[in-house]
Amino acid sequence: MNRVTFGEGGCNQTRKYLDSYISDELLVETNHKVLRHLEICPICSAELETRTRLRSRVKAAVRSQPVPSELEAQVREQVWKRRSGGWYPLGRGRWAVAMAASLGLLASVWMNYSRDRMPDLSDGPGQSDYIRRVSSTLAAVLKVGLGDHIHCSIFRKYPASPPHVEKMEADLGPFFKGLMPVVRASIPNGYRVIMAHQCSYAGRKYIHLTFEKGGELLSLVIARRGPGESMHELSAAAEPSGIPIYHSTAGRYEVAGFEAGDFLAYVVSGLNGKTNIQIAATVAPGVRDFLMKLPG
Repeated sequence: MNRVTFGEGGCNQTRKYLDSYISDELLVETNHKVLRHLEICPICSAELETRTRLRSRVKAAVRSQPVPSELEAQVREQVWKRRSGGWYPLGRGRWAVAMAASLGLLASVWMNYSRDRMPDLSDGPGQSDYIRRVSSTLAAVLKVGLGDHIHCSIFRKYPASPPHVEKMEADLGPFFKGLMPVVRASIPNGYRVIMAHQCSYAGRKYIHLTFEKGGELLSLVIARRGPGESMHELSAAAEPSGIPIYHSTAGRYEVAGFEAGDFLAYVVSGLNGKTNIQIAATVAPGVRDFLMKLPG
């Protein structure tokens, strides 16, 4: 990994190294200098948040694309054809050219397979189609949480700075105002809440809290149970404190759900499945107790 150094220069120098800071490519002392500047400069802090969220969307777009089984064979075939044309016998210089060309070929083939990308933020029909495709392998009861996570957390332009906690608590409404401290107490260290509100998707109402860490988004999505909806027909992945946690994978997303009386609750993220289940298992007892006390 290349390491970069940091000189003087205030905002200009800090912005020059923001991408390296996000990628953890700075020396320790350089990292501290950038961090100290960010603590006193709201403009550079806002720029950091913007770049972090942009990186998160790019990662989501790449991870959402499945690698075709035939891609490796196709690239190998093309490389072999070019190899047969005489690259290897011509020394290191031509070998370097060959390697660069092979990488270019790989990128070209991959781009052809990646035309079906995540839709733009303004493309409502495209977003709906994307959600349908990604969630097509899920049980219907788990699609409920995934759909709102993608619709509300992924396809969203966030402000430079999150609203104040008091504002987000108020946006949850009077019945759910006390939910925020319950969830924050059980979310792993390092995550910060960037959104909490009531929302709707596909004609259904939700309570939605979104957390962010290192560009990764994690949602707690809550919806009232519809007629006949139940997770109990699925196989539980974990059962902490006697609360079954049901889990499935959809593309790059991990969905872990549990029931709480009249409510269905979901933890959805782009983390690995084991981590997502662990977070859901930690969140479930407090959230379930809170929801069970609400009026029907």
